Amino acid sequence: MNNTKAVYWIPLILLGIFLFSCKVTEKENVKVKIKIKHRSSRFLVKQLKQNEFEFNTISAKAAVSFDDGKKKTSFKTHLRIKKDSAIWMSITPLLGIEMARVLITKDTVKFLNRANKEYFIGDFDYLNKLFGADLDYQMLEALLIGNSLDFEENNKVHSRVDRKKDLYFLSTEKKRKVKKELKKDKDKIKKEAQVLWLDPVTFKINQLLLSSPETDRSLMGSYSDYREIDTQLIPYMLHFNLKSKTSSKIEVKYTKFSIGKSLTFPFKISSKYVQVKK
Repeated sequence: MNNTKAVYWIPLILLGIFLFSCKVTEKENVKVKIKIKHRSSRFLVKQLKQNEFEFNTISAKAAVSFDDGKKKTSFKTHLRIKKDSAIWMSITPLLGIEMARVLITKDTVKFLNRANKEYFIGDFDYLNKLFGADLDYQMLEALLIGNSLDFEENNKVHSRVDRKKDLYFLSTEKKRKVKKELKKDKDKIKKEAQVLWLDPVTFKINQLLLSSPETDRSLMGSYSDYREIDTQLIPYMLHFNLKSKTSSKIEVKYTKFSIGKSLTFPFKISSKYVQVKK
């Protein structure tokens, strides 16, 4: 695939050459007005990149829930990531006994089902079919930590202040087309697009939309509860809504998060396990 909350606005305080809008935030129970000045797409992309989460390795624990409209499943996971290399997950239910293990690299997806003594080895086609998405390794890694996907150099990037969301809007498509995509009108986005809503202070991603009209799939995401890890900000709450022929919701709540540790990614398959074919 191509790399691609809400508070009410206080009325505009300046009209003319410079256009401003006011955002009200709370810090230590004191309301502070922050002016949001219109910025160019080049400036916003630069700030976005400068404020992205940098790491070599990540070790985290999270509570995860998955709802496909028919069944809701909740579990805990221990997550390990080596940048641009591997994503490893150990999945446990409430009882605390590991039920599954996952290892994802750039070209391979491995899944170990301890409950049924089965294992699967495949690629991202399987993962995309399972979740109704259009993902690759880089996208998945970025989504898990609130980083952006790279904008294509040949794509024109649009920017503005979103008055309803009180955030910066940065997109490969104009806002009116994005609105149609969100409303699912017939004249929706006709090409792959990446849309980001950025916090005007931290320039971290607050919301995102990835749209792939060729497969009629889209992914809406939101990030909140940003916390500081080694002078960097990381979202502790992640919400995703995957839409294709069906709709699935995924919520990730980090409970522990650290970077820079020396990690291993064990994935041993017992000879007693049966391989599941595609």
